[in-house]
Amino acid sequence: MVHRIRLGLAVALFAVTAIGVTHPSVAQEMSERLRVEGIHWPGEGGKRLEVSVGMYLIDFARINLREESFDMAGYLDATWVDPGLALKASEAKGKIRRFRPNQVWTPALEFVNAVEQVLAEREGDLYVDDNGRAKQRIRFSHKFQSTMDLKRFPFDSQTLSIVVAPFDLHAKDIDLVIDPARMGRLKEASVTDWDIEEVSARLDKATELDPTSRFLFDVKLRRHSTFYLWRILLPMTLLVFASWIVFWFEPTNLQPQISTGLAILLSLVTFTYAIDFSLPKVAYLTFIDRHVIASFLFVLATVFAVAMIHIFMARRGPEAAFRLQRRARIAFPAAFLLVLFGLSFASFR
Repeated sequence: MVHRIRLGLAVALFAVTAIGVTHPSVAQEMSERLRVEGIHWPGEGGKRLEVSVGMYLIDFARINLREESFDMAGYLDATWVDPGLALKASEAKGKIRRFRPNQVWTPALEFVNAVEQVLAEREGDLYVDDNGRAKQRIRFSHKFQSTMDLKRFPFDSQTLSIVVAPFDLHAKDIDLVIDPARMGRLKEASVTDWDIEEVSARLDKATELDPTSRFLFDVKLRRHSTFYLWRILLPMTLLVFASWIVFWFEPTNLQPQISTGLAILLSLVTFTYAIDFSLPKVAYLTFIDRHVIASFLFVLATVFAVAMIHIFMARRGPEAAFRLQRRARIAFPAAFLLVLFGLSFASFR
């Protein structure tokens, strides 16, 4: 009995000592797990693995300004060298080999700015050459979020980005690089109300807090401003011009001047409610928001100017009222044009 107790204590002491001496790192644990599953980690032995990433734009579904999101479909290509898949000298060469994704190791890449988890529409097989260079293509289609700068709306350009990063315990051992041969877009790719100008890629370098580099696929677009120019900005400007008709009425006729000014102000309010659906809701003022505010202020100022003219008529006589009215005919259009120029300069500088 004593011998059994001594033997148990010896085994326990040996186990504790072994665990303390051979405590595995995260990479070692993952390598062991992959080895048990029959899949080897190509970066064993502390080697860094370089993964070339490329992306190809197929098409856009839509761009949502209020959510600052967009729906895009494309291809994600990844290329890396796996020494374990290289053919030996005695093996026949010259034929591309094909593997299923669950047969060999593949880089676990995730779309960082996806609204939800991206489920690949089609995950292609891996094609491996004699030297162990593996290539894989994944087709995806999902909603992504990207910050937009709408201060110049509706004359703005946007750069929408898709961010791809490794999602793997070995991410610290993976270096992402851009594959320029696998970058581009389908010629027929389009999106309503926008022109696709160019696509490009860049790398967000790793930092001490985040040791993994990220791949960013940028799509530069320019908005079609025709609808907003002819259906919103021009009618609103014409309403402001129409309000100045009151300065050509006889100063003695107060009723038609006040009713005209208030009718145009009411029309402007109704018009802004009608176009609200087509305007983005953001926390800052866009160019079109500033234009709307300026239009309201000038129409309201016209109503106050009419009241001031009639005050002059009652207190200083017709000559003073006519003189103030003639000045208003020049001052209001000049001030409005000057404000529009200032808004344009502030937005597009």
